[in-house]
Amino acid sequence: MPFGLTNAPTTFCMLMNKIFHPYLDKFVVVYLNDIVIYSDTLKEHVEHLRKVFKILRQNEL
Repeated sequence: MPFGLTNAPTTFCMLMNKIFHPYLDKFVVVYLNDIVIYSDTLKEHVEHLRKVFKILRQNEL
């Protein structure tokens, strides 16, 4: 997070909520400067991680 950016945590949360909208409250939660991914099984967790990393790459994050 850039230190010179005013309201950096708010800006981060808004961006993350926008790009992860389809997955919010299904297996992704964004809070301040954290992206939390939760799953029932290891196999499911790996799939969720792949989806999250794909979205981050597509948005050049």
